[in-house]
Amino acid sequence: MHPVLVQLGPIALYSFGAMLALGFLAAGVLVARGLEARGLDRGHASSIVWWAAVGGIVGSRVLSLANDWSAFLASPMSYLVTGAGFVWYGGLVGGTVGVTLYVLLRGLPWLAVADSIAVGLVLGQAIGRVGCQLAGDGDWGTESSLPWAMAYTKAIFGWPYPPGTLVHPAPVYESLLYSGIFLVLLQLSREPARHPDGTLLSLYLILTGIARFFVEAVRIEPRLWLGLTEAQWFGIASVAIGLGLFAWARRGAGLAAAAVIVWAVTLTGCTDAKQAPDFVAQTLTGQAVNLSAQRGKVVFLNLWTTWCPPCREEMPAMQALSKKFSDEDFVILAVSEDDGVPAVKKFVDEMRLDFPVLIDSTGAVGRRYGITGYPETFLIDREGKQVARFIGPRDWRDPAFERDLRTLIDEGRWVRGPDGNPSS
Repeated sequence: MHPVLVQLGPIALYSFGAMLALGFLAAGVLVARGLEARGLDRGHASSIVWWAAVGGIVGSRVLSLANDWSAFLASPMSYLVTGAGFVWYGGLVGGTVGVTLYVLLRGLPWLAVADSIAVGLVLGQAIGRVGCQLAGDGDWGTESSLPWAMAYTKAIFGWPYPPGTLVHPAPVYESLLYSGIFLVLLQLSREPARHPDGTLLSLYLILTGIARFFVEAVRIEPRLWLGLTEAQWFGIASVAIGLGLFAWARRGAGLAAAAVIVWAVTLTGCTDAKQAPDFVAQTLTGQAVNLSAQRGKVVFLNLWTTWCPPCREEMPAMQALSKKFSDEDFVILAVSEDDGVPAVKKFVDEMRLDFPVLIDSTGAVGRRYGITGYPETFLIDREGKQVARFIGPRDWRDPAFERDLRTLIDEGRWVRGPDGNPSS
C-alpha cells in the first residue's frame, strides 16, 4: 500500500486525494464530450463537475454523520475536519441534487445531461477505488485464502489483523467491475442518437447497483434489515430506479421484463448475507483474537464498557453462563470499547471474570455491528452466522434462554427470533 505518494517536508501528496482529483479530471473530459455529442455546449462540463463535487461531498458527509451520530456528538469539530467518513451513496445523492440545481438554473435537458455524466461518473468511480486500494482506507473484505488475497499492513487507518492475515482486496474488485461498466457505457455513448435520453443513466444505475451488491458480500460491514448492508440496500434502490427509468425511456415491456429478471437474479445472488462481520481484537495480555477463528463454536459476543451500569449489571449472569457451558462448543467474547487496558483489567479483577475479555478502543467492532448503545449482545452459530441480537442487558441465567441456547449448541437450531425474544 502507498497511502502517501510524495512527501516534501510537511507537505504530503496522498494517494487517495491524487486519485480523486484524477477521477474528477477524467470525468470532466468525458462529460464535455458527452454534452457536445448531444448538441449541448461543452463549456457546461466544468460547472457540472464542480456542482457534482460540492453536492457529493456534502451528501457523503451527511450520510456518514447519520451512520455515526454518536462519534459526531462526542467530538463534532474533529469529526467534521477529519479526512475520514465519506459514504459513496450519500455522495451520489448529494451530487445528483447539485447537478439538478445547475441544470434547472441553466434550463438544460436533465436526462440528456445525466446521460452525458454517466460515462465519466463510472470511470471516476473506477479511478477512485484505485485510491482506496493505495490508501488502504478500510474498504477491504473478509479473510481469504485466494491467490490474489492481500494484507493492508500500511493502511492509512490502521491494519487490525495479526501478521500473515490476508483478505479480499474489495477495492480492486470494485475498480475492475466499474471499469467493465465504463467500457459498456462508452461503447453505447458513441451513437447517442440511437438511444432515448435516460438510457445510459438507467444502465449506470442498474449495473453499478448490481456490482456494489455483490462486492458487499465479501466486505466487513454491519448487517441491517434482512441481513443486508446499507450499501446493498442502496444498491437495490439504484437497480429499482434504473429499471423504472430504463422501461420508461425505452417504452418497451419486453425490455423492462428482461431487466426485472436481472434484478431478481441479483437479489437472490448474495451469499452469506447474514454472516457475522469478522474482526480482530486484543486480549488484556495483547494476544490477537479473530472471530473467524471461533468457527465451529457458538459465540456469545458482548459489546460493553466499564462506565456502563447495565453492562456491570449483566456481567455476573454472563460469568455463570460461561461456567455452565464451559464443556460445550461455546465461547463468550466480551469486547470492551474502553480507551485503555488498565481500567478494563481493574473491572475484570473486581468482577472476577474468567471468560475472554477483549479490547477495542477504536470502537471498530461496534461500528461493524451497527450497535446503538451498550451493552449489546450478538449470538453467532457454528457457521459464523448471526442468529440473534440482544439490545440492552439480560438475565442470561434465565432457564428458558439456557434451554434455547443448548438447542443451538447441540442441534444448530435457533428457535427464537432475530431479536432474541421467543418466537410467537
